[in-house]
Parts: sequence; structure tokens; C-alpha cells
Amino acid sequence: MKFNNKLFKHHSFGAAYSYNLKYYVINGVLYNIVQSLSKSYATKFLDRLHGSEFHITLFNALPGFVAIFATIPAMLWMSKTCNKKKTMGKMFLGSRLFILSFALVPFLPPSIQPMTFVVLTALMNFPETTSVTALQSFSGDIFRPQERASAISLKNKFSTLAQMLAMLVLGTILSIKGIAGKNIIILYQVFFALAFIIGLFEIKSFYKLKEVSCNLDPINLNFKEAFKEVWGNKGFRIFMLCSLLFHFGWQMGWPLFTIYQIKYLHADEGWLTIMGITSNIIMFFSFGYWNKLINKKGNPFVMAVTTMGMALTPLMMAASPTLFILTITNTIAGFFTSGTITVILSSLLEVCPERHRMLFVGVHSTLTNITLALSPMLGNYLLSLSNIYIALCITAFFRIVGSIAFFIRSNYMKKSNNKLSIEI
Repeated sequence: MKFNNKLFKHHSFGAAYSYNLKYYVINGVLYNIVQSLSKSYATKFLDRLHGSEFHITLFNALPGFVAIFATIPAMLWMSKTCNKKKTMGKMFLGSRLFILSFALVPFLPPSIQPMTFVVLTALMNFPETTSVTALQSFSGDIFRPQERASAISLKNKFSTLAQMLAMLVLGTILSIKGIAGKNIIILYQVFFALAFIIGLFEIKSFYKLKEVSCNLDPINLNFKEAFKEVWGNKGFRIFMLCSLLFHFGWQMGWPLFTIYQIKYLHADEGWLTIMGITSNIIMFFSFGYWNKLINKKGNPFVMAVTTMGMALTPLMMAASPTLFILTITNTIAGFFTSGTITVILSSLLEVCPERHRMLFVGVHSTLTNITLALSPMLGNYLLSLSNIYIALCITAFFRIVGSIAFFIRSNYMKKSNNKLSIEI
């Protein structure tokens, strides 16, 4: 894969930035292609394996349970190793091997196929979450603070474009009228195998990245010391509380959205492709806007705005009676989602101390995985007690609470900064 080097040059950043940015973007592009091949239609694949609404809920919730018990120990272990990059590469490889195993599921007895796929997806989250969380921390090692927002924004922009093109190709193939029954299952198997192969090139691009601001000495912390270190940091503690409140509502909606699209509005691969592509188009053109706003207004303000936009998404979805209207709703959601996924990592790195960054990111990942394990189950429970529309409205309420928390944090930080300026 070739990229024009001029795209990665910045008038105020050096050659190291341009070099790392090139491979950072390439890695992100390949990662998103792998995700598109293995996850974009995973719930529809589960549906074609005759998975129920309960299977779809478990598909969203179980990975969180696995990550709860794995992430912090893995981050502590990785912080102590002398070669973090090599260890992360092995984790990425383990995750890609799980994707390859998905292709074997249709060979099993039909009665156990749905649950087997759900369990494999959950187990995959150990190497997946560990490697992705470590990569978030690693972003702070390969880019300096003033470079991060621009690097993350550019990576997300190209990654979204790659995801959009991949979904277009996959959706077109899966929507061909002559493909049905066992043939479409075979196509999914081919996609899983192809995702594994591309994943090997993704890992190769990751090894090209070079640290520019990192602590090369292993960190010898035990769990008790790590806990004191994390919770003694007030800035991180406040951010973590706000993030958990929002993530709870954010993740609660994931299975509900899928159930509404597939079970209620009967979306097939063609409609899922249309909705995914239109959302990605908006996201592609939005990343630049959010990056400029972050540089102008700061992470706390943008975090509050984007999460409020995402809080309204469940309400708009509940008011979308057809797949056509739902597609329009997804474009609006895509605009705010692009801002959220850009600013949340930038905000997290901003509040983490340099030396113990990987540990702090690991704690954030673990706690948000606790919400991931619980909130989809609550969403499914609310659905069983009422209906999809009430469940979506309650999801919106939880998201609004999280967004309000970020607005309070933004005002608090603004006042604190003004007070500090006056004292100086």
C-alpha cells in the first residue's frame, strides 16, 4: 500500500512525526479493513446462523466480561517488559488467529454454531483489547502532545475511508441476488480468512513505528501500588467518572440498534451496507472539523458537545420507522461519532501521566469494559420488560447523563484554568 508522503508532512512538526504518521495511518487503514471483513456483518452472520436476540446481546456483552479480568494484569505485565512492541505484536497475531477460527464455525453442528461464534468472539477480546489498549498508550510514545490530535484525526479519516470502501465491496458481493443459503455462509468464511491475511500486513506496519518520547525502563509496580497511583490522580479520576457514565449509555444501545435494524426493520446485508457507507462518508468529512475545533476550544468542550450529539441518536432511531429514514439518522449519528472517537483518545492521553500512561489507559479500558459487560444486558432486560422504543429512550437518558457530566467537567476545567492564570 502506497501513500503520498506529502500528506504526512506538517510545517511545524519534524521528520520523525511524518515517518510515524505514515505508518500510523497505514496501520489504521489495515486495521479497519480487518474489522470490516470480520465484524461489519458479524451480527448478520450470527443471524444467518439462526442466532436469537439473546445471542446478539451476548455478542455485545461477553467481550466486556473477558476484558475486565484481562486488561489491567496484561497492562502491568506489558509495562514491565523491555520490548512492549514485540509483546503487542504477539497479541495482535493472537487476535487475528481468532478471526481465522470464525471460518470454522459453520462446520460445527447447527445447534451449537450461534453460541460457539459468540464465545469465540468473547475470547478474542483478550488479545484484541490488550493490543488495542496498548496501542492507544503507544500513541503517546510515537507522537508528542502537540502532535496527537492531528495524528489521531488523520488516522481516523483515512481509516474511515478504507472502512467505507471495504463495506461497499463486501455489501455489493453479499447483496448479489444469486447468492443465498450455504453460498452466503461460504462468502463469510472467505472474508474471515482474508481478514487474517490482511491482519499479517497490519502487524508488519505496526512494527515500523518508532518511539520518540517514551520511558525505556520497565516499570515495577504491583497491583496495589498501581491502584494507588491511578486513583491518586484527580484529573484522571474526574475524566474516568464522566467516561464511565457516558460509556454505560453508549454501549447499552449497541445490541438495541442491531436488533432494531435486523429484527424489526429486517435490514439485509444490502441495507447494512448503505447505512454503513453513508455514515462513513459523513465521518470522513467530519474529522477535519473536529480536529480544528479541538485545537480551538480544547478537548473538554468538544467531548461534551460530541457526546450530547450521540445522546440524541437513540431518540432519532426510535423515530425512524423505515430503513430509508434510519439511513438518514445514521448520517447524523456519524457526524458526532467521528468527533467522539477522535476526542476521547486525545482526552484520555491528556489526563494520563507520561511514565505510567499504559497503566492508566489499561484502567480506563478495564472500567469501560465493565460497563460493556453490564449495559447491553440491561438494555436487553429493558427490551424484555417493555418494547424497543422505550428501551431506546432509556438508553438516550443514560447517554444524556454522561454528556452532562462532561459539560460539568468542561466548565470546571475552564474555571480552574482561569483561576490559575489569575494567580500566575
